[in-house]
Amino acid sequence: MARPRVRFSALSLLEEAVHLLRREGLGSVLRHWSGSVPFGVGVLFCWNGLGAGGASDAQVAAASFAMTLLLIWMNCRRAVFAGRLVRQLSGVPETPWTPGRKWRLVALQAFLAATKPLALLISALVLFPFARTVALYRTAAALSDREDLEPLQAIRKANQMAGIEPGQSWTLIPLLFLLFLLVWVNVTLTVAMLPQLVRIFTGYESSFTRSGVYFLQTPLFFLLVTVLAWLAFDPFLQAVYCVRCFQAESLETGEDIRAGLRQSGAGAFARVLALVVPISPVELDDSIRRNLQRAEYAWHNPPPAAKPGGKMPWIVSITDRMVHAMKSGLEALGRLIVKVLEWIFDHLGVRPNWQGGALPGGGLHWSLYVATGIIIAALIWVIWRRRLFARRQAKPAAGETVPVVRLDEEGLTADRLPEAAWLELAEQKLREEKFLLALRAFYLANLAWLGQSEFLAIHPGKTNHEYEIELRRRGRPYPEARDLFAANVASFERAWYGRHEVSREQVEEFRDRAVAMKRILAPPREVAA
Repeated sequence: MARPRVRFSALSLLEEAVHLLRREGLGSVLRHWSGSVPFGVGVLFCWNGLGAGGASDAQVAAASFAMTLLLIWMNCRRAVFAGRLVRQLSGVPETPWTPGRKWRLVALQAFLAATKPLALLISALVLFPFARTVALYRTAAALSDREDLEPLQAIRKANQMAGIEPGQSWTLIPLLFLLFLLVWVNVTLTVAMLPQLVRIFTGYESSFTRSGVYFLQTPLFFLLVTVLAWLAFDPFLQAVYCVRCFQAESLETGEDIRAGLRQSGAGAFARVLALVVPISPVELDDSIRRNLQRAEYAWHNPPPAAKPGGKMPWIVSITDRMVHAMKSGLEALGRLIVKVLEWIFDHLGVRPNWQGGALPGGGLHWSLYVATGIIIAALIWVIWRRRLFARRQAKPAAGETVPVVRLDEEGLTADRLPEAAWLELAEQKLREEKFLLALRAFYLANLAWLGQSEFLAIHPGKTNHEYEIELRRRGRPYPEARDLFAANVASFERAWYGRHEVSREQVEEFRDRAVAMKRILAPPREVAA
């Protein structure tokens, strides 16, 4: 979970991204791969099918249209993946997907998918805006699935955050390139050795094993290992820029402090303390100003202005030398990989042979069959044990009774009970003439219904005012319902926090407003009596 910290260095961003992916687990990465794997497979099919020539214009047009759809789908799934990572850093819950939110995501990602290749190419040729351009598109992916941002607002905000810490952005580029190069080398060696490993363990001969290192020189092999390396590296790359997006936004909003408060529960304690201990506004401002000067909040202060320097001479020649050095380095690395593979193949006794592959002359050794059977039996046993454990865990959950709650508990949230249980508890307190507790039960029942109907997202860190703002945003077509809910919030806070006397008539008026609001927001058959 995020916490107040000093300004992140590039290496710290990489470390935080690794921890973030570990916390999210494989399920989050699968969201990314659900979009990137189909696109990568489409690239390989188009290269193999259309690269040799002979395809008709209709086939080329169909393939182009299919790749366009796959590109948009990949960008959308990447945006969902990135948005989940940012919410994990903020500690806020997932929000439901409304039709408007989905259409905004698709529209923004279609625009970004259409402009990103050209923008990256131009910025790479000019060189100076390249780091900011990469940060802009990666940050836009992290902001795309937000419901409170329109597409143009998301792009403007992403551009603003991409301009923060330009030195950090430029430091990230070579580090990420070096890491990707290491991943690419590992994938290349793995794919190159895979046919030989299959031959060693199974005895199966194929054209790949007979050709030795010659199949490494085909363009399709280079494209295959590049796509596989990109699939393995891109989730980490996006996670790095998600952490950077969160830190850049925290400079303006202090979101990392709020995230730390949500984790520790200090938010609720601070609200209770503010009600008990009176603090004057002047003392509060002085305390905030003194605390902001501490080292852990140094990120809040703007960086010192850079000293103006002279113009960089001979920029064109320097750029050419950099490109030439990079090209020479890649060629040397390719030659080194080929030599290493040739040395490995020589020691394995593999000689290039362009004859077609054939099945092994004899069957496998009986020990391989036994080992395979043991491995399959072990996997079946593990799966069976996991399912048995899950069923045993689910049985007590099915027979659970409604948990007992205390209506005077400070940290009570609406998701502790369903709406019907809150209403039953409210009617019971109303009969006992405990009007303040009855009012709170009716209020929690109202929140539980709004959460179930996806008008609100219930969370312990939210205040009543934040719930009111959220309903105002999601219930724009229903102004009467928003006014009824605002009246109920004011009535509840006046009674619960202001300690005003509550009568039976006030509780009944509160209940009637809640029922009227539900009639507006939902069909009549869904409104509880």
